[in-house]
Amino acid sequence: MVDDAQVRATFLGTSTVYLNDGVSGVLIDGFLSRPSLLRVAFGRVAPDPKRVTHALSKAGIRRLDALLVAHSHYDHAMDAPEIVRRLGGVMYGSSSTLNIGRGAGLGEASMAIIGDGDVVTAGAFTVRVFEGEHSPGNRFPGTIEQPLVPPAKVGDYRDGGCYSFHVTHPSGSLLIHPSANFVPGKFDDLDVDALYLGVGALGAQSEQFQDEYWRHVVDATQPSLIVPVHWDNFFRSLDRALRPLPSFMDKFDRTREWLDRQSAATGIPVRFQQPFEIISPLA
Repeated sequence: MVDDAQVRATFLGTSTVYLNDGVSGVLIDGFLSRPSLLRVAFGRVAPDPKRVTHALSKAGIRRLDALLVAHSHYDHAMDAPEIVRRLGGVMYGSSSTLNIGRGAGLGEASMAIIGDGDVVTAGAFTVRVFEGEHSPGNRFPGTIEQPLVPPAKVGDYRDGGCYSFHVTHPSGSLLIHPSANFVPGKFDDLDVDALYLGVGALGAQSEQFQDEYWRHVVDATQPSLIVPVHWDNFFRSLDRALRPLPSFMDKFDRTREWLDRQSAATGIPVRFQQPFEIISPLA
């Protein structure tokens, strides 16, 4: 039997989460390079091999069975082909994500397209794909129609469609929901033990939107634990302490107050995971 404590989750900033049960490894997203705001705004971006190597080593990630990409913006997908090339496994994503893989020289055998309702199996992990909506204020909608060769402009990384991932294991289940938006009824009756909840740009939304988001994602899934993701300033290296996104991009104080208020009202604990911290979310 596999018990709860054997399922470990490592947070690597933004919405990159590594799940491991001692036998199989699943990575959600793959963004470890984290180029500076200056480069993002005025230059071109590409995977940073040294940063990728350092982050994977520090996290103790030596092999993968599957890497699932939530959408094709650079802060989710840019490093994914490089990670799969190094560690093995298959990169799963939209047609846009696969074009990022092709542009990076990843072989077709190491990639697979996914869509709403698809199921991916990796050892004892089973992952069901839910298509959803990007958080409000999507600056780069659309699809990537041709192989995207890095370095490239951030705006070339079109979202390509957004996914959430329901991960089940003999010891329980969790939902990784990277984008702070909702489709009414999408998660109804999907009870989970832990919820990795995207909160990026949520502080800039109205109270009504925030409350609807909670209702359609948190109330619908009834988690015993919430771990916020995509709240940190992803222009900072993982070598530095995590900080919230700049105030011109989000209002993190409002998000934190909202989370505290909802946690107190519902009794669901909220835990901010630190980079490279390992927790047992199903325990």
